[in-house]
Amino acid sequence: MPTAPTREITVQTPPSPQRRRRRRPHAIANGLGKHTALIAVSAMFALPLVWMVGTSFKTAQQALVFPVVWWPHPFVWRNYPDLFAALPYFRFFLNTFIYAAVTIVGVCASSSLVAYGFSRLRWPGRDTLFYLMLMTMILPFACTLIPLFVMYKRFGWIGTYLPLEVPTFFGSSVFSTFLLRQFFMTIPTSLSEAARIDGANEFYIFSRIILPLAKPALASVILFQFVYCWNDYLGPLVYISDANSYPLSLGLSLILGDYTTNWAWVMAGATAATAPIVILFFLTQRTFIQGITLTGQKG
Repeated sequence: MPTAPTREITVQTPPSPQRRRRRRPHAIANGLGKHTALIAVSAMFALPLVWMVGTSFKTAQQALVFPVVWWPHPFVWRNYPDLFAALPYFRFFLNTFIYAAVTIVGVCASSSLVAYGFSRLRWPGRDTLFYLMLMTMILPFACTLIPLFVMYKRFGWIGTYLPLEVPTFFGSSVFSTFLLRQFFMTIPTSLSEAARIDGANEFYIFSRIILPLAKPALASVILFQFVYCWNDYLGPLVYISDANSYPLSLGLSLILGDYTTNWAWVMAGATAATAPIVILFFLTQRTFIQGITLTGQKG
């Protein structure tokens, strides 16, 4: 009778203590080199921020001194109170927060629905229409500025935030739709199929199953939209005419004088405008990074 072939079993022996000791200095050296490089690159990116914060406490003359004075002498604490007294700065903050809050609601509502249709439903021409939608991202705002301005003027919306807020409720944020669509595709289809067998409709599946699982992606969309509204300058410049309705991006331009400019005040205003973004990122960085890294991975 033929004998069954035998399998060779290889047993991996753990590395000896001598080999572990030899590896340890090499691993420490690699880790030290990587951390040194990361710290050096981080310092390069942090230098402008450090200079901005330091200049906000300088005198107007010391802000223009070359070579750069990194540590203010004397320390001028009055730049911030004087700036807030000269301009309705907190009004600019409130206008920006309202503008960002409304657009975040619109983007999350519309982009999530459109992304669900592109990722979880099957219908003729779905992928073609999705790629056509992505192609609109290459169009700069200047190409559609004049026709949009004429249309909004006929609507009577010029001078208000309606041209900036209403389109977000109709899926105008293509990037948010793309981000959510890619994340929705990572969710197993078996969850939706099981819910359909139990009699759930599409809106129930979307609101009770898909959205709770997409919290990291939604957090990323909220953060991106908040930063976009916080930095948006051209849109408010075109549509907003009343200085009391200015967002923070336009309000900062009022610090610049026609003939002379107090650059210490400019840096104080920029520091006050940058602080909420930095704080928001540190509070949400784990969820934000998770939403970015999981997007596009098949589940």
